[in-house]
Amino acid sequence: MESPVEHAHVKHIPGLTHRKVGTVVIVDDEMMVTSSLHAMLRLETLHTVHTFNAPQEALDHIQGIDPDVVISDFSMPGMDGLTFLKAVKAQRPETTLILLTGYADKQNAIEAINEVGIYRYIEKPWDNDVLKMSIDNALERSRLISDLQDNITALTQARGELREANDALEHRVQEKTRDLAETTRKLQAILEHTADGILTLDEEYQLTWANPTAETWLKDAGYELAPQSLYAFLRVPKDALPANQALFESTLGTLPVEVSLSAIHETGREPSAGQDAFVIVIRNMTARKELERLRDDFVSTLTHDLRTPLLAAIQTLGLLLEGAGGDIPPRVAELIQMLIESNRDMLGLVNDLLEVYKYESGKQRLIWDHISITALLGHIVQELQALAQSREQSLTLALPAEDILIQGDKQELRRVFVNLLGNAIHFTPKGGHIALSLEVNQDTLLCSVKDNGRGIPAQDLPHLFQRFSQGTSKQRSSGSGLGLYLSRQIVEAHHGHIWVDSVENQGSQFYVRLPVQKQP
Repeated sequence: MESPVEHAHVKHIPGLTHRKVGTVVIVDDEMMVTSSLHAMLRLETLHTVHTFNAPQEALDHIQGIDPDVVISDFSMPGMDGLTFLKAVKAQRPETTLILLTGYADKQNAIEAINEVGIYRYIEKPWDNDVLKMSIDNALERSRLISDLQDNITALTQARGELREANDALEHRVQEKTRDLAETTRKLQAILEHTADGILTLDEEYQLTWANPTAETWLKDAGYELAPQSLYAFLRVPKDALPANQALFESTLGTLPVEVSLSAIHETGREPSAGQDAFVIVIRNMTARKELERLRDDFVSTLTHDLRTPLLAAIQTLGLLLEGAGGDIPPRVAELIQMLIESNRDMLGLVNDLLEVYKYESGKQRLIWDHISITALLGHIVQELQALAQSREQSLTLALPAEDILIQGDKQELRRVFVNLLGNAIHFTPKGGHIALSLEVNQDTLLCSVKDNGRGIPAQDLPHLFQRFSQGTSKQRSSGSGLGLYLSRQIVEAHHGHIWVDSVENQGSQFYVRLPVQKQP
């Protein structure tokens, strides 16, 4: 018997590097056949070739060789080719089998293709090109079978992992469903027993749902629970509501309420794409209003009584500063001047408190007159230019070409725009820009004060026009916190509306809308 010969090293053969390379086992009892095939494949291919002249010897080495293709003669002593290839098939199911047969055994070879699973048979004498092509095709088949087995194994493993993941997911879904049901039950209990009224509205502000507290208040106020506009019972102008949220006071019948409104946006959609619905929370303000009335009465009495001594102190200190009591040293003059400024600040706060009280109690009397709003804004900008320039800021004014007349109290409206421009200058860094503009649309005008200052945090916007609000919760201010609240009172007393758009660290833009001709 010929010992197995391994094609361990093959020189580079131009033109063959693109062909498939594998391990080929050749079994034939004739040494001349195995030698010739070995020599041909060694010279013309890059395959690793093992040859055997005894089938049993080949079976003993087959596992260690790990062949891709096995070529066997049909007629061999001791074990015929079919028996041998069956044994190979049992050990190596993925190996491709080729049978060499003479013309007389052709019919048996054809039958063996289906019986044994032989890839194909080649008649002796063979054509070398046909044989090489058959080996190449057999290698491709073996590798396809191997890849298929790998894919089947991976698929089986993936199916097992998927089954485990599905079981785990189903378990989590069951847990989350139980948690959601419990959370829903608790939320339902909160909504039904809370002291606040809670409503939901659609994008047209139509009422869609109300909790028991809100239902009671609406019925007591004489409103049916059928869908109706928010404005029907809260009496809020449409432009009073920004796109996302609002906080304002209103009434339900005779019940004073505070209304908090927030827009609900569809998940994954930008707020600028429009609102889907709204939720509003209504809080009974009766007790708080009574406390505010008592407080305001006290503050009104106190501040009224403080004005006289403050004015007297300012005038007396002024006389001393002018030398009415004799010459005073420079250091004493500085201290007296500081006292005068402190008393003036205190008097300003007292006056603001009195103004707020008058507006809230309905006792403020406006002096109505025809006002050129364009001239008023021009004078205010001219007065504040020096302050803006001292901070290296630019202050610009954009007015329509024609003169715009409105009905209103000139001094009160002046207070509003001086406050807005003063705030913009104060909260805008050096080198910033403040722009005051005026537009007219039919019977209303829109005035805006825009800056590129530090802006207002979103969480502070709903509280901006309330009493003692200083614009931001992140930084304390030396002001009283009454300026914007008083500005709101003045604008609303002129049948107008004031609001703000702001982005933190980018700037703010305050808007004032007023009727062009509105009789008191």
